[in-house]
Amino acid sequence: MGLRLIILSWWTPKYLIRKELESISDKTTTALNALISKYATKTVDAANQNQQPSSNIQKRRAAMAKTQAKLVETLASAVGHDDAVRLGREALFSVGQNLGKQARSRLGVDDSPNDLTKAAKILYRVLGIEFHLQWVDQSSATVIIDKCALAQQYSKLTCEVLSATDEGVIKGLQPNLTMKFKKYMTSGCKNCWADINLEKKETVN
Repeated sequence: MGLRLIILSWWTPKYLIRKELESISDKTTTALNALISKYATKTVDAANQNQQPSSNIQKRRAAMAKTQAKLVETLASAVGHDDAVRLGREALFSVGQNLGKQARSRLGVDDSPNDLTKAAKILYRVLGIEFHLQWVDQSSATVIIDKCALAQQYSKLTCEVLSATDEGVIKGLQPNLTMKFKKYMTSGCKNCWADINLEKKETVN
């Protein structure tokens, strides 16, 4: 466990939250815009929508979420719900995985459940998400999201697509783990739920 991981999991300064939020916003909107440019005739001026007139973190999160939701809606209008989910999730899983790899390197994350919990706490704090982990054993856990600052701007479709970013982050943080969302607040559930499991390696006879 890295010292930076320990400190930031306990307290994350606002300037760092703003910096990381801007990075996540840029990477996710760039990925979605690339899909829209490829598949849709109608484009979205995400750069204009995503302008941040103040340093207020809550406003930054809301602006990012609104832009993401609009981009997902535009993609769905062009290719349909199912293809929008498939294409969007593929692109954003890759974005999330790269973010997770970078965080693993910067924070000194190892393969322990404790390190995963601390790293996830930092990254979700950036997004205004409160959660808790229920570990079943060393290889499986349930993530329960109690509060999400993005949910007011998201639809169920947006969650279906953007949740792939979270799943990719977990894969980047700890390559042997997989994360899969099962329930979303935007579909009427009280909490978002996701399962985390250790990948089973194939045995060679």
